[in-house]
Amino acid sequence: MMTELNATDRARLRAQVIDEGLSRAIGAHLRGALHAELRQAVATFVGDAKRTMTPPQDVIASIKAQVQREAQPHMDAEEYPRLVELVVGWGIEEYYRER
Repeated sequence: MMTELNATDRARLRAQVIDEGLSRAIGAHLRGALHAELRQAVATFVGDAKRTMTPPQDVIASIKAQVQREAQPHMDAEEYPRLVELVVGWGIEEYYRER
């Protein structure tokens, strides 16, 4: 029997799914996927964060933490800061994009 989730559990589950989407996109990027896939994952991540009224500094911190966890161990010291700059830049653009 399936138990219905309360609002907090639904929000947690949704955040987990979006985090996993960003993690998968970072992994795909490391394997050579196009920037467009990673950029779309960042846009989805940021859009959901905005809907939950997450402040921009928390969104950026979350993006940096995801990139650090998923990408840093697999990149050299020169490539990693460039990826962080790229992804954080997309996150900022998306956060302040007028809809």
